[in-house]
Amino acid sequence: MRTVNYLYLENLQFTLMIKANRHRIFNTLFLVSSMLFCLSVNADIISKVQDPKSTLPSPKVKNMLFYLQRDPDANTVIYELNYKADGKLNTNNPVKGSWIRYNENGQRKGLNAIENKFAYGIQSKPMGNGDYQLLLVSYKKMPLYLKKSANTYKVHAMFNKIPVILTRIFVRVNGGSFFIPDIEYIELKGNDMTGKELSHKIII
Repeated sequence: MRTVNYLYLENLQFTLMIKANRHRIFNTLFLVSSMLFCLSVNADIISKVQDPKSTLPSPKVKNMLFYLQRDPDANTVIYELNYKADGKLNTNNPVKGSWIRYNENGQRKGLNAIENKFAYGIQSKPMGNGDYQLLLVSYKKMPLYLKKSANTYKVHAMFNKIPVILTRIFVRVNGGSFFIPDIEYIELKGNDMTGKELSHKIII
């Protein structure tokens, strides 16, 4: 009986303490929950602000196949069909890259020799049926394919064995130098055969 009485008194004292301090406890819990909510919202805002892809422009260029961006700045390399003066596709070099220098009032500028050979150039190889295999000189592990369909060309890729039409490449650079950049990942975007947008990340 002593043990039972002792437990009863202890529970009664605890209940009275809760009732006497219920306003203080409620205010404390409300303050803690508000702080956690604010931290969650702020973390989400910071994540969106720090996403380098969210603030980059989307170029609109005639004959553009896809474009490449990296987070040091907004300058963009676009890859477009390379037509000759007579209006026919240059079969020796069907795709060419060039800059849109958004940091310089959006002026167009060709790739220089070093950029073309080591960084942003693209190599092509005919496949014998009017299609071409394309390789970016800076990442030759990722074959792309230029294919003609309905009198227009598109660049095709594979995202986890799913065929897509490539629209964008984003390169996450974290330091390094021009010739040896520290690349964290490459993210590709494209549309599958139904038009649904897909993305594929390659960790370097």
